[in-house]
Amino acid sequence: MNQIKKITLFALTFLFCATMFAKTVIKIASVAPARSSWDVDQRTIASDWFQITGGEVELQFMNSDSMGGESGVVQKLNSVRPGQKPPIGGAVFTSLGADGFCPDSHIMTLCVPFLFRSQEEVNAVLQEFTPQMQKPFEQKGYVVLGWFNIGWAYFFTKNPARTPSELQKQRLSVGGMTSPMLANAFKAAGYLTQDVPADKLLQSMKTPGGVEGVFTIPMYAYAAQYCKTLTNCLNAPLAPVMVAFVISKAEWDSIPEKYKPELLKSVQRAQDKFIQNQQKTDAEYLKRCEASGVTLYTPNDAGMKAWRDEFEAKSRYMYDPATPVADKGFYEQIVAFLKKFRGE
Repeated sequence: MNQIKKITLFALTFLFCATMFAKTVIKIASVAPARSSWDVDQRTIASDWFQITGGEVELQFMNSDSMGGESGVVQKLNSVRPGQKPPIGGAVFTSLGADGFCPDSHIMTLCVPFLFRSQEEVNAVLQEFTPQMQKPFEQKGYVVLGWFNIGWAYFFTKNPARTPSELQKQRLSVGGMTSPMLANAFKAAGYLTQDVPADKLLQSMKTPGGVEGVFTIPMYAYAAQYCKTLTNCLNAPLAPVMVAFVISKAEWDSIPEKYKPELLKSVQRAQDKFIQNQQKTDAEYLKRCEASGVTLYTPNDAGMKAWRDEFEAKSRYMYDPATPVADKGFYEQIVAFLKKFRGE
């Protein structure tokens, strides 16, 4: 066999193998901190999908920071040119990112401070209202594979914030450039806010006149090293920080139907595991923050009631037409559901 025939045969063999073992690579942007338990769970999902499909489907999780944060992710989910495939096929969005991408889902309604009293209540609301929240994503051409509660938001501050009045004296970052409406809602409720991009937040904390407090989960406070500067924490979980794992319908449709039930089960397992470990994870990162020099202030019953009364009285600012973070109708649905769930 001459050299030309050998090359031709090799090329044909290569093309045949490539066709037989065609692999779908789906790039997913994620805000999960590197090497966090969240990041580990994502890698588990990717490994599961690869094994379930025999290598036909590969999920590649990419850090959102390299894309300009969640607002940059939204841009990359759209085609650069008509008819061209978008740079990424899906995303793992926080509540803020999901709200920016699909505001009609009203996911930020779940983040109204002190709306929930336990993870059990969050689970019940998700079970009841998930179809309602997913429909707007479907209308945009996306499939929601799962909802995760990655932790509860706490206030981390430079100075002690043992009472609402002490918190109101400090400059807070509670959404800022990512969610101006959230910052405006806190401002309307009597709090000082500063709009600072996420990549400038740590620098602002260290600058005179800069941010003096953030509304974030313990994992972020520790991973981003906010706890080194914001050395006080109100030890009261204010609101669950939700995450939506979404994938474009085009990418989802490219996966053979025979694999989808098992792929969804894989996501569900990760979701269940994350929810089960959520309280443990928050406690673990609060301890790490404490070891880094953070002082935890735990309100007594009277103090907790004062915080609840403060935010319940001002919850209207979250759904006011001038600062529409939450949806009033959806908020009232959840409140009514929770009252029934609690037997009130």
